[in-house]
Amino acid sequence: MKRFFRTAGLLICISAIFGAGYFAGTSHTVATAQDDKATQKLFAPFWQAWTDVKKFYVDLDQVTEDQMMQGAIAGMIDSLGDKHSAYMDAKLYQELSDDLNGSFEGIGANVQKDDTTGGLKIVSTIEGSPARGKLKSGDIIIKVDGQDITNLTESQIISKVRGTAGTKVKLSVLRDGESDIIEINITRAKIERPVVVAKVLENNIGYIKLNDFSANSTIELEKGLKQIDAKHLNGLIFDLRDDPGGFLRQAIEIASAFIKSGPIVIQRGRPGTQDVKLQATGDLLVPETVPMVVLINENSASASELVSGALKDYKRAIIVGVQSYGKGSVQSWMELNNGGALRLTTAHFFTPLGNAVHQIGITPDVVVEWKLADRESKPEDDPQLAKALEILSEGKSNADTATTVATATPVKP
Repeated sequence: MKRFFRTAGLLICISAIFGAGYFAGTSHTVATAQDDKATQKLFAPFWQAWTDVKKFYVDLDQVTEDQMMQGAIAGMIDSLGDKHSAYMDAKLYQELSDDLNGSFEGIGANVQKDDTTGGLKIVSTIEGSPARGKLKSGDIIIKVDGQDITNLTESQIISKVRGTAGTKVKLSVLRDGESDIIEINITRAKIERPVVVAKVLENNIGYIKLNDFSANSTIELEKGLKQIDAKHLNGLIFDLRDDPGGFLRQAIEIASAFIKSGPIVIQRGRPGTQDVKLQATGDLLVPETVPMVVLINENSASASELVSGALKDYKRAIIVGVQSYGKGSVQSWMELNNGGALRLTTAHFFTPLGNAVHQIGITPDVVVEWKLADRESKPEDDPQLAKALEILSEGKSNADTATTVATATPVKP
């Protein structure tokens, strides 16, 4: 028996109301005749249950065989106990595939499943989106249009929150400091945001903000670096705060813009398999003579951690901020013949020096806190950016700043 699938670009990202991208075809044989016999025995109870449901369930006219089949797939993936693996039906798969390719329709928020409540936690909102100004980081959605969603999978919740531009969605939200559930009505919109923000700050210090590692992020980064003439800067700040990640390939390419050669990441699969060291591409865009600071926070995840971890290991940049999210796993997107897809964790990644990232995160060289309340009330007063400017203006090295806790006067970029 042969099973054919297409594996989407490897993804390393926390969940968001945007998603995945390109495909590379492959196929392989997954079962021998002996395996088939064992599989038939294993699945005998499933087919018994299927038959009993078909024969006896009283409201069978309210559900289709396709819904039952997709529910079985979703239950199988859910049984793995891995919040980063999921089943996506055809509609959600197409939506998430579009997202990392540029734009999407929805409310405009990066999210993740909240393990305590089962709801959907707001990680951050996208500037200019309908969610900005209505939802706050840390809010937890527990109902969508009056329906309790806490027992649904993350992908199922996201599918309900998303929708066509111009339509409305009612969200019931838990918020810190509020005793009652907050009801928020949001009109969905088409969300487009720049992948890269580039500018030159004081003392000829460049600033690059990368919002995600989407399909066009390498190209947009190159444009941004040319815009600020990165080869002639006195220093460069690379802002990966609130960046949930994206494609593995783009992460390697972007790290290679700052690291000339050597392994960028170590990818480790199942026990018994060999580690894979993914090397720098050799496409250096910023001379190693240009000092760098990387900004990270608790929402910097996956691809952001891969890149910041590599830059730290090679002492190419000083890391400023707070401990990152801690998602050091790689997901493969496997297309199914019904138009849906599986998102499966297929490997974990480690920094070039072999440091674990998963459930640990990247530890900054210089710890600078920026409390959520301050970010919400005065986003222009940025102590982490201020510290980065201070470090680069004073010409400090990694050795000068190794694992210290710092305070800084906020700066208005």
